Amino acid sequence: MNYLINEPPLVLLPSLATAIGLNEALMLQQIQYWLSRSDKEIDGRYWIYNTYEAWIEQFPFWSKPTIVRTIMNLEKTGVVLTANYNKAKFDKTKWYTIDYDRLREIIETTDVINMSKRCYQNDKTMLSNCIDGDNQNDKTMLSNCIDGTNQNDNTYTRY
Repeated sequence: MNYLINEPPLVLLPSLATAIGLNEALMLQQIQYWLSRSDKEIDGRYWIYNTYEAWIEQFPFWSKPTIVRTIMNLEKTGVVLTANYNKAKFDKTKWYTIDYDRLREIIETTDVINMSKRCYQNDKTMLSNCIDGDNQNDKTMLSNCIDGTNQNDNTYTRY
């Protein structure tokens, strides 16, 4: 039996997982997958609906508490909006959509944090080069990275 891509795969972007968490990124991508096929437009947004049991079928490696916690995390951050548009009042099936503006805000904030970390790591390397040798270019880049004034080097971004 082949265990490599012999069924529909789940898609994951590492940058999304870094920004919102691994489980949340997988769930969000699955919601996006279904939203792209949805014909349920309400108040200018496309919506999907699922029970927790239906989510378990799509994520058989997660327990129900993990699925509930993951969805709640996405709701708390405002990336996923939920509602109840069911016709029957007793039907508690959740409806889901994505707030793309909120997702963009979170990713942009995470990118700034990650740039800071990369800049810090590069600072240590450049600082070491400046101490070990007399590399004026490294000294200038280090100084510019620290004060955020390097406009010509795309590795460093003013924040």
